[in-house]
Amino acid sequence: MSIVCKSPEMGIAFPEPIQTSEGIRIRVVRDFDELESYAEAWNRIVRESGVNPTMSHAWVSSHLQARLNPGDLWFCLLAFDGDCLVGVLPVVTVPRRWPGRCKCFRFETPYDVFTTGAVEPLVVSGYEMRVCPAFHDYLWSIPANCSCLRLRGLPESRISHITDRRVFRRSSSIVDIEGSETYIPVQGNAEGYFGGLSKNFHRNYCRIGRRIQEQLGVQFRFETGNADVNAEQFMDIEHQGWKAQRKTSIRSDESYMNFFRLLTRRMEEQGWLRWAFLDIDGEPAAGQFMVQSGETLYVVKIGFNEKFSKLSPGAALFGHIIEKAFESSGGVKEINFMSGYTWMKDWNVQSRNLANIAFFPERASCWGLCKQPMQMRAMLNRNQKLKSAVSRLSNRLFNP
Repeated sequence: MSIVCKSPEMGIAFPEPIQTSEGIRIRVVRDFDELESYAEAWNRIVRESGVNPTMSHAWVSSHLQARLNPGDLWFCLLAFDGDCLVGVLPVVTVPRRWPGRCKCFRFETPYDVFTTGAVEPLVVSGYEMRVCPAFHDYLWSIPANCSCLRLRGLPESRISHITDRRVFRRSSSIVDIEGSETYIPVQGNAEGYFGGLSKNFHRNYCRIGRRIQEQLGVQFRFETGNADVNAEQFMDIEHQGWKAQRKTSIRSDESYMNFFRLLTRRMEEQGWLRWAFLDIDGEPAAGQFMVQSGETLYVVKIGFNEKFSKLSPGAALFGHIIEKAFESSGGVKEINFMSGYTWMKDWNVQSRNLANIAFFPERASCWGLCKQPMQMRAMLNRNQKLKSAVSRLSNRLFNP
C-alpha cells in the first residue's frame, strides 16, 4: 500500500483505503462533519441489531467531541459493501512513551469510566468474517512503533465471539477479566420479582413507598424527550452531596457537561432517550437518565436531592422503574446498570463479568513494549490472592 495521507496532529501515516477480494471497501474518516453524514446509517445498524447504544454514532461522536484525554486523537474505519455501510470501528490513538523517549501509539476503542461502556467493531450480522479481518489488516498496515488494538468493558459472553480465530484470523489476543456489570432479567411479573427480595429489604422498600406517598405533591414522571430542560434538571439533582464534594458529578467537569448535553439531544433524536423523575411538593427529589436499545433498558446515571435523603427518594424511584419495566408487556427484557456497585445487591441483581481484550498482529516484531505488560496484568487479575496482595501493597505505599 502506498501512503497518501499523513496526519501531522497524530504523526500517523494513513495508507490508501483498501478494497478486499471479497468486495469490502474500507474508508478512513477523521472529520466530524464527514462522520455526521454517516450517522443515520450507523445508528440504523445499532437499532436493528439491538446492541449496546454506546456503540452508536450518537454516543461515540459525543464522546469523541467532548471527552478525549489530552494528546488522544481519533479516526474511524467504515466498511462498505457497495454503497451500503456494513461495519464501523471507531479508534482512539493513545500516545505512550517508554524509557529512552521511545514514542508509540496504542489503538483503543472509545472508553471512559464515566461516559462510555463497551465499544467493539459494529458489524451487520453475516458480515463478520468479511469486515473484521479487513479492519485488522488496515490497522496493522499503519506504520507505528507498536501495533495494538484494545477493547475495554465487553461482557464476558462476547469473548468467544470476538476472539474467534475464524473472524480475527490475522491477530492474536489477550483477554483480561476485570470488573462486572449488574442487570435484572425482566421475566414473569413485578409481584414475583419483589417477592424474591430479602424480607428485610422488601419491608424497608414498602415503608419507603408509604412515606413517599404521605408527602405533598408526589409525582413520578417518565419522559422520552425534552432533552435540554431535563438534562439541566438532572444535572442539578445529581450535583449533590458527596458527588459534588468528590467532583464526580456531571457539573463538576465542563467536558462531562458538554458530553451529556450532546448525548441527550442525540438520544432524543434517535428515540432512545428515557427520563424518570420523582417530584415531591413540586421539587425534583430524584432522577434517572436511561436509554433503551432493543429490549434492553440501560440505566446510565442516577441521582437524588439530598434535601429529601431521609425519604430515600432514589430507592423509591429505582423500584418504580423496575415495576414499570415489568409492566411493559414484553418491551423490556433486561434492565442493565452498566456497572456493579455493592448497594445494588439488595435489589436481587445478577452479575456478568466484563473483559478487556487486546489484539496484536501475528508478527512479533510489531508488538513493541505493549504486549508484555498486558499479559502480566491479565495473569495478575486471574490470581485473586496475588491481586489482593498487590492491592494491599499499593494501599500501604500510596495511602500511608
